[in-house]
Amino acid sequence: MRTDDFRLAHKLLREFTDHNIPVTLLSPDEPLPEPDAWWFGTPEEVKRLEGNGVAVTVDDVHGFVATWVLARRQQGPLKELIVGVDPGPRPGCAFLGDGVLLGKHVAESVVDALQSLEDLVATLQPTTVRMRIGNGSPNHRDQLINEVLAFGFFVEEVNEHRTSAGGSRHDHGAAAVKIAMQQGTAVHEQRAHATPHGELKNLQRMSRQRSKGAITISLDMARKVSEGLLSLDEALQHSGYDAS
Repeated sequence: MRTDDFRLAHKLLREFTDHNIPVTLLSPDEPLPEPDAWWFGTPEEVKRLEGNGVAVTVDDVHGFVATWVLARRQQGPLKELIVGVDPGPRPGCAFLGDGVLLGKHVAESVVDALQSLEDLVATLQPTTVRMRIGNGSPNHRDQLINEVLAFGFFVEEVNEHRTSAGGSRHDHGAAAVKIAMQQGTAVHEQRAHATPHGELKNLQRMSRQRSKGAITISLDMARKVSEGLLSLDEALQHSGYDAS
C-alpha cells in the first residue's frame, strides 16, 4: 500500500488480511522495496507515480482486491472463465479458470458482483465467459441474467436443490462454488421481472427497524434495494437518515 489516504489504507489492510496476503504501508514519497512490486493507492497517486500501481477508491476496495488476487493466481492465457453466483442481495461469487477454482467471495450487492465480473474479464481476457446462476431469489437472479446477457456472455440457470446438500444455507461463497461446478439450463433471452409488493413493504418495515423508527424508505427506494442497486443502509442515507 502506497498512500496517504488513511481510510483507503485501513480498508486495504483489512481486505489483504482476509486473503492472508502480507502488505507494507508506505507514503507516496517513499521508494518501493522492489522496483517491480505491485502497490495500491488512490487514482491520483497511481497517476502521479511510476511502477505497477493499482488505482483503488475507498468505496470499491473489496471488488478491486478480490479481482487483483484472482488475476494473480491465474497463469497463462485462459480459455474459459466460469462464474458461479448464488443470487441474493449479497450474491456469493465463485470463479473457475479452465476448471480450477481461482477464488470465491460474497459481493456487497448485485452491482458489486457485476463490477467484479467486468473487472476480472478485462484483466484475464478469457476466450469464453460462462455465468452459472442459481435459481433462487428470483428478482436478483433475473437482474443478474439480464445484465450478463447484455454483456454478451453465456448464461446458465442452475437448480440450487442439487447444490445445497451438505452445506450451510448462509455460506453463499461455498454455494457459489457448487453452482459453478454444476451444468445448468442455457438462458438465451432477458426476462421481465417485478418485485412483489409484499417484498417492498417488508423492506420498508426493515428500514423502520434499522433506523429505530426515524425513517421509512419510499417504495421507490425499496425497489432499488430489492434490485441490488442499493443496500438498505445506503437507502436510509439517501432518505436522510444519519446513523451517527
